[in-house]
Amino acid sequence: MSDKRRKQRQLFECALEITWKDSHAVSRTIAVQAIDLSDSGIRVESSERIDLHTEVFVRAERYGLTGTTAVRHCGRRGSKYVLGLEFHADTTAPADTGEAEVFVDYYELLQISPNAEPETIHRVFRIMASRYHPDNKETGDNEKFLLLTKAYAVLSDPARRASYENLHRNQRAQPLPVFGLKEFADGLEGEVNRRLGILSLLYNRRRTNPENPGISLLEFETVMSFPREHLEFAIWFLREKQYIRTGNNSDYYIAAAGVEYLEAEVPTKGILSKLLHAAQTPTSGESAQETHAATEDPGHALALVRMR
Repeated sequence: MSDKRRKQRQLFECALEITWKDSHAVSRTIAVQAIDLSDSGIRVESSERIDLHTEVFVRAERYGLTGTTAVRHCGRRGSKYVLGLEFHADTTAPADTGEAEVFVDYYELLQISPNAEPETIHRVFRIMASRYHPDNKETGDNEKFLLLTKAYAVLSDPARRASYENLHRNQRAQPLPVFGLKEFADGLEGEVNRRLGILSLLYNRRRTNPENPGISLLEFETVMSFPREHLEFAIWFLREKQYIRTGNNSDYYIAAAGVEYLEAEVPTKGILSKLLHAAQTPTSGESAQETHAATEDPGHALALVRMR
């Protein structure tokens, strides 16, 4: 939230949008009116009361005001409420709730490359925010809108983005729990499922990061929790079938034939729903119903991959 003082007068002429989760963990978005702005926070007039210490995302793109705040004051003024919102020093740091916050892959959420330029981030966010805005009666999704707003607040700020990318790199190096299932153990079933696992990871990488869609053997080892000796047969088979190919840097890439094969297998392979769902870094915005549906219905899992 840079140049806050310079924008103070302009803010009186615009309505801000704020998004938060209420006491029932339901995501809410309303328009509020700015009252005043300082280096440490902003006061707004709201039609609704918000509990103290609640995390609130403020959005006024036109004036470059997008970021995370916390409610430090809430008082009644006639039929309205005056909220004192304090800016977070670092919106990438999780709140101290006593529980580990689930990592959210903002690049996956926005369906952009980690190398995306600021202009791309802004353009994609505007399109997706319009789609999921709660005022959109056809596709509105307040929970998704809340996540998109938080993602944009972090990725549009150079300092916050740099801090977040350290977390992003560390997260991508973590093993995916799905590969610990018995279906990936020794035997014929394990071999077949490891092939599907490799294709699922490459499928998602190609879809979300077309500028850098390759995965190295070392990354496969880390993410799948298998030594390369257990993966070499699967990789040999996939290369022979021309489902994957090798780039100049020795990374592996999914080929068009591999995409078609993987999508054709969805209706018949129950494990594939878990793979395609796990190949996306899970986000805190996924509902329990969505997770259950992806596990029970393989076709729904692929639909999620295509939608996101």
